[in-house]
Amino acid sequence: MLNKLSHTILKFPISVMTIILLITAYFFHNAFLSEQRLKVDFSLEQMFPENDPEKDAYQLFIDEFSREDDKILLVYDCDNPTSRKNISKIAELTEMMELDIDGVEGVISLSNIDDGDYFSDDLSDDEWNMQVQKLLQHPIYPNLIISIDGKTGSLLIDLENDVIGQDARTRVLNQLETVMNTVNWEWHEAGIPVLRTRYIQFMNEERAVFLPISFLVAMSVLLFIFRQVKSILIPLIAISTTLIWVAGIMAYLDISINVVSYLTFNLLMIIGASNAIHLLMKYHEGLSLGLSQRDSLERVIQKIGGALFLTSFTTAVGFCSLGFTNIKVTQQFGLLVGFGVILMFILTIIIMPIILNYIRPPDDEHIDRLIRGGQFLAADRLNMWNQKHPRSILIISGILFIGALFGLFKIDYNASVLEDLKPGNPLYDDLQYVEQKMGGTLPLEVIIDTKSENGSLHPQFLNIIQSFKNEILKTPEINTAITPGDYLMLANEEWGDGERQLPSTLNDALSFTVDFDRVQTLLNDDYSKTRISCRISDIPFDRGMQIREDILLAGHKLFGENIDINVTGSTLLALSTGRHLVKNLTTSFFIAFIIIFLSIVFLFRSFRLSLLAILPNIIPLMIAGGLMGYLGIKLRPSTAMTFSIALGIAVDNTIHFLARFRQEFKLSGDYEKAVSETLLTTGKAIISTGVILSLGFFVLYFSEFVPNHEFGLLATIIIIAAVCGSLILLPVLIIQIKPTLRFKTEIVKTAAD
Repeated sequence: MLNKLSHTILKFPISVMTIILLITAYFFHNAFLSEQRLKVDFSLEQMFPENDPEKDAYQLFIDEFSREDDKILLVYDCDNPTSRKNISKIAELTEMMELDIDGVEGVISLSNIDDGDYFSDDLSDDEWNMQVQKLLQHPIYPNLIISIDGKTGSLLIDLENDVIGQDARTRVLNQLETVMNTVNWEWHEAGIPVLRTRYIQFMNEERAVFLPISFLVAMSVLLFIFRQVKSILIPLIAISTTLIWVAGIMAYLDISINVVSYLTFNLLMIIGASNAIHLLMKYHEGLSLGLSQRDSLERVIQKIGGALFLTSFTTAVGFCSLGFTNIKVTQQFGLLVGFGVILMFILTIIIMPIILNYIRPPDDEHIDRLIRGGQFLAADRLNMWNQKHPRSILIISGILFIGALFGLFKIDYNASVLEDLKPGNPLYDDLQYVEQKMGGTLPLEVIIDTKSENGSLHPQFLNIIQSFKNEILKTPEINTAITPGDYLMLANEEWGDGERQLPSTLNDALSFTVDFDRVQTLLNDDYSKTRISCRISDIPFDRGMQIREDILLAGHKLFGENIDINVTGSTLLALSTGRHLVKNLTTSFFIAFIIIFLSIVFLFRSFRLSLLAILPNIIPLMIAGGLMGYLGIKLRPSTAMTFSIALGIAVDNTIHFLARFRQEFKLSGDYEKAVSETLLTTGKAIISTGVILSLGFFVLYFSEFVPNHEFGLLATIIIIAAVCGSLILLPVLIIQIKPTLRFKTEIVKTAAD
């Protein structure tokens, strides 16, 4: 098939390129000029899993109650937040936010307690100070709009329900920032809308910096290796064409650039540059053998095409395995990049030979430098070192294997919500500051279902709810919990018997509820369910699940088994989503591993050789996992995803090595000679692609965004270790074990046979 392909491509180059150009123009228009053009959507809501009980429970909560993920907390430090001057200033800010900013439904601040009467200008200084002391004992406002020590204030911003998505939230936050800057106070932001918006903005900033750097690194390596501008431009044409096709397909299928898929173009660019190196090295090798330009290009397609297809296939398998997750954007990313890798192979193997056929071949000095020169002395030295120290190589590999195994048992997979951010990041520092001053910043909701209309407002039930609240507040990570009873006590004090206590009758509770909107936000439509709205500190998954169990246990002790209690909220949903995704990705990795192994068995027709081939790729993955254990890098979705992706890319080196080894062994029948020839030819391309891949990933090491930082670190380690495994361990294993190789019509056995 490859013979026919090479013949067709080089016989009808203009027709082939015209077809590619027309398709590229169509996809370019579809991606960037049409109405359905490629969209950007970095909303974190896309990361919620499909058909997940945790998500279903959260959605039911959202449907029955007001949202808990639409609250912004703006914390401020000034000389004294409860002074007359500062209360007056807060009143101005509150009015500006409520009246001038579209999307703000309401603001709770120190200036509008009791409709602004709590800190009335008519109060004497003693009365004012007494109000401050009462405020610090208030059932609702401490740790909400005033810190318990009275030194830090805040405004609680309630967003309108239609403020959903990055653009809407950004617009509101920008206007809030304008208002905040009218006073010279120190401000800190918190709340789920802030977390989502700033998180995505930070990701965009990182993407704008590191993706171009990765591109420049790849191009620089190509220039360093081949020392010819055309060796950059030709691969760039093939890579750019592929990226346009992928962008057009994304637009057609309505797949946006999102929190996962933003890596698509960077990964395809690096993989495309790696393919180009193998192709160009094979082209130069053919010319060095005295072949004509046409014959050399045909040899490229025929000889390297099969290996490139299989390496593209295994890489695609690594990405497509992400399709086994139940999160739509991760599925789309895996399948899209997997398809893009195959498309990259097809367009590279077509476009580059056609263009190379129309330009002058490289000078002899370039060919000599690449094939016989000193630029790749590393391959020669590795060959000599492998021959001299086989036992040392096996011993060192064994030590690394055992050391990595111990490290694997140290891996911590108990991640928290905010661990994607490093200290020093403005968002991280703001959230930590607010957590320190005002208690937890993340929402936690407890839902109690009485299963009867108005059941949540019965006096006896209201009293038990207050006891339940006190039990919840015994949890160290929970500093704020608000119940309907808290508001009803205030209502009773103002409109009832004048005492800050719960209503004594159902009718009183019902009448207060009708007149008090804030009570209704904590009840469902028929008042059969009540909600305790809490704020919790950043916690890891295991602790979150333990807190949930403790709350459920305390609730059942108080209410009995006839009342349903549910603990939900975006915090627990995020923790569960992360843990669930890690499990999915682990399964995906093993599926990818099995498929790749079977593919190698099918290609090389030798089970023993395939086992030898897979070992140099297991050890790099184990080394990366071991280092995670030793360095305290947690197993989270970003690190779990790295293994599937890196496996598909790293195994490419082994396939290229074995494909060339089979060719050399078929000619000589000598294991040592075949290994040496492979190292001195294909070994050079493997080193080059290893450099370009590792550097392309390593730039992400300097990212301040933890998932990118860890992805770059682990992928670089795996790629470098895989190169060493393919060029050091694999040759030694082949020479020591001498596996039987099967060809189409014969079995070539060991020299001894």
